[in-house]
Amino acid sequence: MDQHTTVNQALWNELAPLHAASDFYDVQSFLRGTGTLGELELAEVGDVTGKSLLHLMCHFGLDTLSWVREGARVTGVDFSEQAIGIARDLADRTNTEAEFVVCDVLAAAEHLNDTYDVVFLSKGVVMWIGDLDAWAGTCARLLRPGGVLYVLDHHPLALALSDPGSAEGGLALHGSYFGRPVPTVVVKDGSYAVADAGLAHQESREWTHTLGEVVTALVRAGIAIEFLHEFPARAGDMPFPNLDRDGLRDELPAMFSVRGVRTGD
Repeated sequence: MDQHTTVNQALWNELAPLHAASDFYDVQSFLRGTGTLGELELAEVGDVTGKSLLHLMCHFGLDTLSWVREGARVTGVDFSEQAIGIARDLADRTNTEAEFVVCDVLAAAEHLNDTYDVVFLSKGVVMWIGDLDAWAGTCARLLRPGGVLYVLDHHPLALALSDPGSAEGGLALHGSYFGRPVPTVVVKDGSYAVADAGLAHQESREWTHTLGEVVTALVRAGIAIEFLHEFPARAGDMPFPNLDRDGLRDELPAMFSVRGVRTGD
């Protein structure tokens, strides 16, 4: 791993147990049988019964294990040892058969001796990837010919905007929409799931990529794109209170999904 990934790994190792205990993730509901996959990804990925599914950047495995409940044979990969440890524990506690592997996403093809019917990535993907071509190539290498890649993530435009929620309203551009060759250094004591966490590791390195760059990298890797969808903000997607007040929540993209098929032999 490079120095940027090492910094991010330290942060996510610290966040993993905090997230698992948070109201945001509501692990107790999962343990009672509630799945964590949304209607969108279930519909767009399609029936996975009997299929092999690889969940890259799986965090502590709630979505991964939810795919098992949908009938898939599942492997989850994440670079956080703490997150994978929690995922394995949840699999044991729910008597769910799944394999979990600790490695950086860009090294996944070297750690896994298999190809898959489906490669799945969701919500918090592209911003952690420095080399899109290496990432897309890894995804393609892990798919069997004809296998499906599905990515659901935050829209790059939404990530470039901020909403202070002030009485004056309005959105502000807090960074360029267009990518830069170096990551942005972000220092924050917490995350989307836990605030004021007292973190020892508060720094992260986050990358900016345009939607065009993401899709082009996948095409270069031999992924034939079936669709690219953009969606407005749903409840809980992005913290933009002024969008609701000004009636703009349906006017800007907050999420995107892309599905493609690996071509070639």
